[in-house]
Amino acid sequence: MRFLVLGATGRTGVLFVKKALDQGHRISVVVRKAGADVDPRAEIVVGDVTDAAVIAKAAQGHDAIISALGVKSARDTPTLITDMVRAVIESAKTSGVDRFVIVSAFGVGDSLAKASFLVGPLFRTVLRKTYADKAASEVLLKASGLKWTLGYPGALNNRNGGRYTEVVLQDVTKLPVFPSASRSHVADFLLHAAVEDIFTRQTVVVIDAK
Repeated sequence: MRFLVLGATGRTGVLFVKKALDQGHRISVVVRKAGADVDPRAEIVVGDVTDAAVIAKAAQGHDAIISALGVKSARDTPTLITDMVRAVIESAKTSGVDRFVIVSAFGVGDSLAKASFLVGPLFRTVLRKTYADKAASEVLLKASGLKWTLGYPGALNNRNGGRYTEVVLQDVTKLPVFPSASRSHVADFLLHAAVEDIFTRQTVVVIDAK
């Protein structure tokens, strides 16, 4: 399959690109600057991920768009995720690529009600601006005609190995007090959802299993 990856230079994006290429898939990535540190097997497109024309051109002939885009500074780019999602939605009108798998975060939107009393306040304060951007983007996404999948990982870590669980948000009944997910597991989930074409128009909580 062919995937266009946004956020390919981030820690989760790098893992997704490598896993997909190792499995024989073809990868294109959109990066802001030429010379970005990307797996040499990937095709590089230089451009802005918030530019619908850039994404539409890059997505031509691909099976899906994958976003592992993260925000380094909510102060500097307070609407980055919303702007990116809006561009992806617009790009589908000309590229014809309507499958979109994206990393969000546990604690965004309706998942906040399922957070423990210890981590809930963190989502409402320290991460408030970042999560507000994600939530706003998801309003647009759910109103679009795209075949989207939202991955809601717990707090990200760099552990390797082990297992993970993937549960549709509505079916989540019990979570650890501090849910977490390794970036490797998140990358696995993104690839699995895209290749198998599952969890369409669903929000899925991804956490490390004990």
